Amino acid sequence: MSIRHISFTKFLTGAKLLHQSHQSRDISQQVKQDVGRQHYQINPDYGQGWIQISPLISGSSLVTMSFTPKYDIEIFEQDIKHSGLGFTLCLEGKVECIADDVKIMVSEDESCFQRFQSVCRYGASRFAKGINHKYLTMHLSHDWLTQCGRSLGLAIINDRYWSGLYNFGKYSSQTKLLASTVYQSVLNNTVNHHLLSAKALELWSLQLEKFQKLEKFNVTTSSLRKAEDVARIIQAEQFIRENYQSPPNLLSLARYIGINDNKLKYGFKEIYQETVFSYLRKIRLKRAKELLSYQCYSISKVSLDVGYTSSSHFAVAFKKAYGLSPRDYQRQLLNTAKQE
Repeated sequence: MSIRHISFTKFLTGAKLLHQSHQSRDISQQVKQDVGRQHYQINPDYGQGWIQISPLISGSSLVTMSFTPKYDIEIFEQDIKHSGLGFTLCLEGKVECIADDVKIMVSEDESCFQRFQSVCRYGASRFAKGINHKYLTMHLSHDWLTQCGRSLGLAIINDRYWSGLYNFGKYSSQTKLLASTVYQSVLNNTVNHHLLSAKALELWSLQLEKFQKLEKFNVTTSSLRKAEDVARIIQAEQFIRENYQSPPNLLSLARYIGINDNKLKYGFKEIYQETVFSYLRKIRLKRAKELLSYQCYSISKVSLDVGYTSSSHFAVAFKKAYGLSPRDYQRQLLNTAKQE
């Protein structure tokens, strides 16, 4: 496959000044000193589209992109200095992200995490021709992280262990809806600086759940020597939550996320303090408890809906978890409702 390699300065009309600023000082400092949004048309020699950089609070920024390339193309920059943290949401299309010797693929409805604490010598994005690509990328400045990081549970990712580039899997439906709203707001220029900052930070807050689950994870004692492995296990946890009705076995799940089953087995327990199977059971029973509270569902239907093929096995598991059989739990709820 022939790929055209294009520098960032050639890719965007009017990008030369911005590129020079990136090389001369930290990106977050550049954004802090710029006033208003920066809108760039993509060079028509390479495709159709645009990129907009919107400054947010404390030197953070939101980058919005829409691009349909004429060719398979790699857009690159060199010696990129960025002391903050960033994440990208792929709204449409797919991109291969490159940071020095690390390469990851990010597809539609997936998120990507970037944490660089020094200079990235070579950063690039590869796009396939003829496909429409839409992305939101949020850069959190060093100032913002310093002021708010600990209160938001981000202390763990200040460790150099987390430097790099990682795919964190599919984002939630709530994130998707908000990201679409932000994208349309930028496209139509319908929000002011402060409102856009609030919406962008709300987007970030939805990503925090993944990091807050790592509060008990110790990078110094972990058997997971690479942050990339942690990211993949977080993907596994999300996959289990979304597919608890008919989940794959451990080996198939490990293959799906791209690590061996032994690493998944022990790494999952390190991060979540329980086995994959017990975590799956907890999710199923929690959902079953919610369904039983509606009273209109039979126990056999609830059992099937949460992934149990045997109602008796479901009843045993439910009683062990909550101290009541499913039927007794429904009766208890009904009696309570009558008394009220």
